[in-house]
Amino acid sequence: MRNNQRRTDPAKQNARRMLNLKRLGEVFAMIAIAGAGLTTGWWMNDKMSVTQWQVEGEPVLQQAIRSKLEAMPVKDFISTRPDMLSAQWLNEMPDLARVDVSRVLPNSLHVRAHARVPVALWQNAKSQLFLFDESGLAYRMLNKGESPDLPLLRVDEQQLAAAHQLLAALQQQDVMSLNSISEVRAGSSYWQVYFSKGVTWTLPFGAESTAIKQLASLLKQPRWTNRNWQVDARSSDRWFIRPAKHGGVI
Repeated sequence: MRNNQRRTDPAKQNARRMLNLKRLGEVFAMIAIAGAGLTTGWWMNDKMSVTQWQVEGEPVLQQAIRSKLEAMPVKDFISTRPDMLSAQWLNEMPDLARVDVSRVLPNSLHVRAHARVPVALWQNAKSQLFLFDESGLAYRMLNKGESPDLPLLRVDEQQLAAAHQLLAALQQQDVMSLNSISEVRAGSSYWQVYFSKGVTWTLPFGAESTAIKQLASLLKQPRWTNRNWQVDARSSDRWFIRPAKHGGVI
């Protein structure tokens, strides 16, 4: 009786077995490499933990950043990535305009803090006072006990960008010092700028820069340099200039 069952070639069987063993070996090798990598990574992450730091900048910001670093429960390599620390501190400290963080291997941080520069105070509709910086941002409410000598902006929130442009234009003229501005108010179609010594400038919306340049040029002329003036420049063809207890039209 003929046996129709196909016999397996021993050589092919052995080759298949060797191939399976090779694949299994590769799997175990990958697992071993991954495990070694994780172990090494964990060891490196721990060994490169931050233990010291150098912080530069305004004293108040220096102290705030040092306190935050000291309060961190974990200071390993991952937890002290410069980009992560920068984003976190900028979000938490409104007085911080920019912060440069760099790692100094193996275990140090170098931090350079740049403070915002307030140029005015802004009073909102609720009479709350905010610090207003040189970039045109009302960045935080005034703290209790703070009393900076800065111009006061009495304008609506939607007028802050225009008020920032007004301050920039006023800074470019050399007749009245920006430090002498006490208050800026927004009327229905004009700005009212109050300086020290009773000086006021009334300027039209949308034409502030032109009016300021013309006004600065006018007040440099000998006729106008010997007094303090109140100037209404809302009209493009006629200004009202009034010294103390006197008035005139040009």
